[in-house]
Amino acid sequence: MTDWVQILSDNLADVSDERAREIGKLVTEKMVVVLRNQNLTVEEQLRFTKACGRVASTNPSVVGEKAKHMAIADGVVRVTGKKNKDGKKGLFGHKETLDWHCNMPSTSHRPPLIWLYGSKGTEGSRTSWLNNLEAYKELPIDLYEEIKDIEITLGYKVGAYSSEKVFEESHDTDKPIKIIQTNAAGYTGLYFPFLQIFGMKDVSDNKFYEIMEKLKAHVLQEKYIYHHDWQDGDVVISEQWLSLHKRWKFQKIEERVLHRIAFDYSKIYD
Repeated sequence: MTDWVQILSDNLADVSDERAREIGKLVTEKMVVVLRNQNLTVEEQLRFTKACGRVASTNPSVVGEKAKHMAIADGVVRVTGKKNKDGKKGLFGHKETLDWHCNMPSTSHRPPLIWLYGSKGTEGSRTSWLNNLEAYKELPIDLYEEIKDIEITLGYKVGAYSSEKVFEESHDTDKPIKIIQTNAAGYTGLYFPFLQIFGMKDVSDNKFYEIMEKLKAHVLQEKYIYHHDWQDGDVVISEQWLSLHKRWKFQKIEERVLHRIAFDYSKIYD
């Protein structure tokens, strides 16, 4: 167990809105907050996340028809290989590794928090989180000087971190984002979703690959990684600027169901 992950014992079905916001604030400070032994309805999950801020809609009229077979309520997505009554899997329902990534990497105003709730069939599966706040603190000075002014360009490509074609392939060269970011809690770290980064503004291809390899070697040290071995009833909430997550290969993905909610902290930091 790493010392930066925050483990809490709250019963989320009973917490006040004020306590929900305290926990949400803790996520932006620690990157990952874990709560076990929860028994939550969809309504209770939405109540907690909405106490912190706006929940990203999954209404097909807003995000497109693909949401029809993935959402179980507006804002709540099934992450699973289990098929619904229409024979459709949920989001990222493949058995293979879902490699390191963050939510909506090219969008600067994206929901910065992700809620995952282990609904059923989760035992034996593992998701890992990478803390780029801690990695930034120990960044070698010469590497810091090399990257401090860099802007990255990001996108989605099948096979980069997922074998599924969930989104349209893209490289958003018109949306550069600084590689060093300060989040809403005032913490500065690396914004480095490396499997979603396809370029660096005003940096040659050779230099781009060189910097990428140096940074990957640094951030992928085990001391910056938390491995979560799931049990049904677990909740893991993570920050999406200075952390990444990865689901490891799992053969029983058709039995494993997570609920996913993307939300912001507009009621925490206003």
